[in-house]
Amino acid sequence: MPMNDEFWGVINPEELYTLDALKRRLGIRDATLRAARRAGLQVYYKHGRGFVYGRDWIKYVCSPVASAEPIEVGI
Repeated sequence: MPMNDEFWGVINPEELYTLDALKRRLGIRDATLRAARRAGLQVYYKHGRGFVYGRDWIKYVCSPVASAEPIEVGI
């Protein structure tokens, strides 16, 4: 799929994304995806490639589990 046909930052719950497509669409790095996987993001593997359902990403993002990365709050 060409990059100009993608909506940056938008994940459709009914679509299946390769790990590379998910990272590109969300603008996240490998480390962020690794942290999400450790925190429970479901990744499906087929023929040596990883895939994530949009609904699984949305479920992960909306989960009440604390982020693996600390957030700095300025006062």
